[in-house]
Amino acid sequence: MSAVQSPLFEPVLWEGDGFRVLDELLVPQRIEYIKVTDVSQALAAVREMKTRAYGQVLTFLYSAALVAQQYKGKEAEPLRQRMAQLTQQFCDVRPTFDFGGLGSHIAEWFEQTHSDGTVGETISRQAREFGAQITRARGARAKRAAMILPNPARVMTHCNVSGELVAAANYCKELGKKFSVIATETRPYLQGTRLTAWELAQAGVPVSLIPDCAVAQVMAKGEVNAVIVGADRSAQNGDIINKVGTYPLALMAKEYGVPFYALVQDPRSLATGDDVPIEERPTSELLIFQGQPLIASGDQRIAARYPSFDLTPAALITRLVGFDDLYTPESFRRKFQSDANTVKSAASQTGKYLLVYGIPAKNQYSFLMSALKAEQCESFLVPEMRPQLWGAQVIAPQLLARNAPTTLISDNIMGTLFAHGEIRKLCLFYESVTEAGPKGICGSLLTVQLARLHGVPIELFNGDAPNDSTTDHDVSTFMGKKICPEGVAVRSVESEVVPWALFKS
Repeated sequence: MSAVQSPLFEPVLWEGDGFRVLDELLVPQRIEYIKVTDVSQALAAVREMKTRAYGQVLTFLYSAALVAQQYKGKEAEPLRQRMAQLTQQFCDVRPTFDFGGLGSHIAEWFEQTHSDGTVGETISRQAREFGAQITRARGARAKRAAMILPNPARVMTHCNVSGELVAAANYCKELGKKFSVIATETRPYLQGTRLTAWELAQAGVPVSLIPDCAVAQVMAKGEVNAVIVGADRSAQNGDIINKVGTYPLALMAKEYGVPFYALVQDPRSLATGDDVPIEERPTSELLIFQGQPLIASGDQRIAARYPSFDLTPAALITRLVGFDDLYTPESFRRKFQSDANTVKSAASQTGKYLLVYGIPAKNQYSFLMSALKAEQCESFLVPEMRPQLWGAQVIAPQLLARNAPTTLISDNIMGTLFAHGEIRKLCLFYESVTEAGPKGICGSLLTVQLARLHGVPIELFNGDAPNDSTTDHDVSTFMGKKICPEGVAVRSVESEVVPWALFKS
């Protein structure tokens, strides 16, 4: 590999008497590390999203190493119990992540450890060595991904895979392949903007940025020939759990014939993605940006949803790229699945939301109030509608002014709520009608595709045309604050024509 590598590739560093955790919330403005000499500091870093993805793996392992190193007893059992407690503490902080699986590795080490007075030293060394092994395996996995990419590789990604895309870019260079990336901004923490786009630009990799809602627009134009995402969890049947917004990206890849690759790990005992509890983060993380409320008035009546992960079923995945090999979903199941008859549970059909997408005219809100009642929905569901934030800064305030129950989401959360059967109907507001289909704001195509693929009825309305009254015009800013790192291109997004054929089907 090239000497150029991202600090995110190994974001946690052991130092002998403790370890340092890269504070990813400060990237790219500052590169600062949190010194950890006590487990409570590590738990806080995970809880507060200062470290995530691979950083969580190393933080857990090095926390175990620290506890073991500080253990002065000679008997293994008290330390074994402390490690079980440590595992549960991490599971409680972030329940979706597989801290239980990591803890199982530590439990296995005790089976081969004798009570000879060095049990603490032994477990500490094994934890550190295991972290180093995974780091090396990630490099091999990145090389494996680079080998299956086309030339030139025009990759779309979501969220952040902790330096592995930079590693894949370096391997592509060795293989003589051109490599460029389109990154989604990944709301609400903007990991795609702050981490992925930044680290790629720092490494000299061509990268451009789009809002989450533009994935269908870009794929429909044929600008992408591969998708690569990470996986916080993988299941024996080939399902993955990853940052919310991965599922709709996989759906669109399937629709537009783009291969979808997931970087995965050993699923251990996890049978299907349905068996994973999905963490719902505090809604303040969505409703507040750098201390400023998204709803200008700071209206306390606004509700929000922030499930931080979603499930992508194996049927949408082209290849699973493991630490040891490349798999199709079928070969992954043959290797790992313990019960070939595992059946996925059907989605519940609660249908409590009336989804509004596009910009209604002011005289249409009364109709929307009637529609909410007629459809027997509990609340309007309003995506942010990036980059201009039409949903958060125009539509939601209009609904709240009419005392309408209103729930705000990031654009990348729509997919998982469709998949869970929580959306009863889509009201789509377009700006004009063309021979090819209605023309609406960015995200209209994605929203219609999601409704169609989940059997949700769509009602069309002639709404207001976009104007220049918003603070943000592209993904270089959020609420007027510059967020795009240096060296990152901003991909212009356009109004979208939704083909009539999508409504007929």
